[in-house]
Amino acid sequence: MMTPQALAGVFALTVLCAPALAQDTMTAPRLGVSSNFGQGLSPKMLDFSRALPVTTFRDEVFWSHVERPDGRYAFDDDQTTYPDRMAGFDVGVTLIMNNGHPAYDNGETPGSDRAVRAFSRYAAAAVARFPAITAIEVGNEVNSNTFVSGPLWTSDFPDRAAVYTRLLAATAAAVRATNPDIRILGGAAHSIPLAWFSALIDAGALAYLDAIVLHTYTTPPEQVRRQIALLRQLPGLETLPIEVTEFGRSDATLAPATLLKNYCQMALAGVTSVMWYPLSPRGDGLTPLLNKRGRITDVGRTYRLIEAELTGRSVRDAAPDPFTYACLFGDDTLVIWGAARAISLTGPGLRARDATGGDLPLDRLMLSRETPVIITSQNAPVELGKTVTLGPQQVIADSFDQFAYPGAGAGVGDPFHRFARQNGTDIPLETRAGQDRNGMPWTPYLGTDHDGVVRAEAGQVFPSAWGPDAIEVIYRYTAATQMRFDLTIDIAPDATSTDGVKLTVKRDNRLLGTRTVTTAQTMAFRNLTLQPGTTLDVIIGPGNSAERDLTDLRVTLRHPAP
Repeated sequence: MMTPQALAGVFALTVLCAPALAQDTMTAPRLGVSSNFGQGLSPKMLDFSRALPVTTFRDEVFWSHVERPDGRYAFDDDQTTYPDRMAGFDVGVTLIMNNGHPAYDNGETPGSDRAVRAFSRYAAAAVARFPAITAIEVGNEVNSNTFVSGPLWTSDFPDRAAVYTRLLAATAAAVRATNPDIRILGGAAHSIPLAWFSALIDAGALAYLDAIVLHTYTTPPEQVRRQIALLRQLPGLETLPIEVTEFGRSDATLAPATLLKNYCQMALAGVTSVMWYPLSPRGDGLTPLLNKRGRITDVGRTYRLIEAELTGRSVRDAAPDPFTYACLFGDDTLVIWGAARAISLTGPGLRARDATGGDLPLDRLMLSRETPVIITSQNAPVELGKTVTLGPQQVIADSFDQFAYPGAGAGVGDPFHRFARQNGTDIPLETRAGQDRNGMPWTPYLGTDHDGVVRAEAGQVFPSAWGPDAIEVIYRYTAATQMRFDLTIDIAPDATSTDGVKLTVKRDNRLLGTRTVTTAQTMAFRNLTLQPGTTLDVIIGPGNSAERDLTDLRVTLRHPAP
C-alpha cells in the first residue's frame, strides 16, 4: 500500500496537470436506489416504486438462500426470484455479491480457493438466471469491518486488498464468461478512503473492474468534487468510471436538499451512476423514498423530479464564484444554492421550485446554503447573469467553501493558510489519504506525522496536546489589499468533549478575543480592518484536556453590513 509520503509524492507530481474544478460539459448520471427485496421487503413495494419511477435497483439474492447442500441452486421464493418481476417492469438490477455461505469457510467472507470458486460460480448462476441483472457489485464496504468476517476482519489493508482481489478476479471471470455485457463494480468503499484504493491498486484489483464504487455518506455534497479529484490522481483511477451506490440522510427535512445537491456535484465530478439509500424504511433511520405504506416521501419527490428532468442530460458548472454552487442541465434548468443573497428572475416564462418540486414565490426568492433552488424555462435559455441575476456577493472568504488540499491540485484558491502550532513552532498540515491510520477520517484530510490526532477538514478541526503542551490548529488569512470586513466564526465542539476547546482570534498577532467554547455558538467581530500583508488568525486549541475535541468550524469574512 502507498505510504502517506508516497501519496504526497503522487499529489505533488500531478499538481501541474490536475484538472481544475471547472469542468467541460458532462452527462448527468443514471439514477437508482438501494432496496432490500432480498431481505424480505414486500413485493408490493416494487409496484409502488413505479410511481417514482425507479429504473435501477441495487439489491441482493443471498447465496446462502439459494445453494442447497448438494450444490444445486434453488431460486424458489419471493426473496430469491424478485428480479424476475423487475425484468417485467423493464428495470435493471445491480446485484450485490458479498455474503458467504455456511458450507464454505464457515460462512465467513470467502478466502479459501474452494470458497472463492463457489462464490464466483454462484455469481455466474445468478447472472444466467436473471436477465434484469446489469451489474455485479463485488463486496460491500470492504474497507470497513461491518460487512466482512473471518480472517479479513483482522487483516490490514494490503492483506485485505489481496484477498478481495482474488475474489474479484474469480467473480469477474465467471460472470463475463456467462454474459460479457455485465458491468463488474468493485472497490466497495464506505466514504472516499484513498488509502484503501491505493491498497487495491497495489493488489492489481483495477484490472478486473468496469467501475469503482463509493458510498459517500461522510462527504458533504460541496466537497464531493474535491475529494473525487484527489481519487482521480491515484495511478489507474484517472479515467475509470465511478458509481456511487449508496448515500443518504437521516434528517427527513434535509434529505431532499442532500439528494439534489449531491446529484449536481456528482454529475460535475463525472460520476456515472448515483443510487439513493434506501427505497423503503430499513430500521436504520435513513430517509426512504417510500414510506412503509408505499407513499412517496419528500425525498421521493426529489428523486422523481431528478429522474424526469435531469438524468442523462448535458450538465456544466454554472457557479459564478466560490461561495455559490450551480449546475446547468441543458440550457433550461439551473440548480443553485450558496451564500445568502437575493435571486431575481427577469426572463419570460421562468419558474422557481424547491428540491421537492414545489413552486417558490418569485417576489422573495433567496439563495440559501441549505436549500437549493431549481429554476426552469419553457421557451428560452436560463442564463445566470442575464435572465437570472443574483444580488451582490457579500462573502469575501469562507473556510468551508474554499477548503483545498495543499500540494494536491484538488481545488484552488484557498485564502486560508491552515497549520498547527506547538510551543511557538509552526507545523505544516499536509494532505492525507483518509483511513490511513486508526482514528482518522475515511476521507482525505489535512494532518501531520508530528501528531496522530491533530487535523483539519473542510468543516472540522481537531486540536491535540502532549501533556500540558497544546497543539493548536490555526486558520490564517493574509490581506492582499487594504480591506474592511465583518468576521463570523461558527464553532461547535463535539458533545462528548471533556471540557471544550479554546478559541482565540488575533489580528497581526494582537489579541482580538478569546473564550472557552463548550457548546455550539457564533463569535462575531464587526468592521475589522487589515492592511496589505497583515494577518488574521483564528486559533483552536484544546481545553485543559484534549480528549474528544473534534470541533465543527466555519470561518467567514464578509463585506461590512451597512
